[in-house]
Amino acid sequence: MRRRFEYSMHDLLVLRATRTLLEARLGPRRIAEVIGALRRTLPPERDVSSVRLTVDGDEVLVAEGRRRWRLGSGQLLLGFDGAPERPPVEPIVEDEEDDRTAYHAFTRGLAMEKNAPEDAKAAYREALRLDPTAVPALVNLGRLEHVGGNLDEAEEMYREALALDEDERTAAFNLALLAEDRSNPRLAVQRYLHVLDIDPDHADTHHRLARLYARLGRREAARRHTRLYRNLLRRR
Repeated sequence: MRRRFEYSMHDLLVLRATRTLLEARLGPRRIAEVIGALRRTLPPERDVSSVRLTVDGDEVLVAEGRRRWRLGSGQLLLGFDGAPERPPVEPIVEDEEDDRTAYHAFTRGLAMEKNAPEDAKAAYREALRLDPTAVPALVNLGRLEHVGGNLDEAEEMYREALALDEDERTAAFNLALLAEDRSNPRLAVQRYLHVLDIDPDHADTHHRLARLYARLGRREAARRHTRLYRNLLRRR
């Protein structure tokens, strides 16, 4: 099966909707929760970027056409037509030209990953210098090292991310991939099982466990994870 990396915040921050969340000073984990909730709420054929988000205190409000609702409760909001636009949220820094924050360095890294991976690495390292607890930067830097074949460096980054956040599924998943890349299927199984401790419904992990158990001759375990994988796909 073709290797598929988890992407931490990569597929989240590039969405138009996340700009509002960043400017409202929501942290990476909260942003991930918001995008995850949106994906569960919207029909499968509709992209998250098709809606507009605003932040009101601790609540995230979703606008799609003339419909507006509270993301957490699903409560519809009335009386918005003709109302003045809410003033823009306070930006993450006073001077938008200031690129010295960890967020700016992180988003620069995202923009450069495809065409300039070495520059992206440098941007992620700058983000980590500014904020050593920036788990998304650690995970994405680890993934770039992983893709480049620098497995020791990648493992160090993934482990550091998990030390900062033991529920960081992305780091755990990529750490399991790394064990596969080192031709250690038994260790990979242990690490994928840890991913399921974090997220029991992670379909890709069930898929890869089914494949690994089949290779190891554990047919019943392989069948069980295949069933779980297929059940999760039907629920999407």
